[in-house]
Amino acid sequence: MIYYKLKGKRITYDQILNEIDPKSGIKKYYYKAFYLGVGFLIITVIVISTITGLNPKLYNPNK
Repeated sequence: MIYYKLKGKRITYDQILNEIDPKSGIKKYYYKAFYLGVGFLIITVIVISTITGLNPKLYNPNK
């Protein structure tokens, strides 16, 4: 929902979950919002694990 608010679209949370595209018959915004959310969570976990030192392959501050 934050993605659509930043893009300037006036869309509600209910529309994201329930609006169906008439051409394809699938939910119009749901899958895009889901995969953007999953991608954001993966990037957040990688950044936090790198900062805490649990992922030294990506960033090693001792070198």
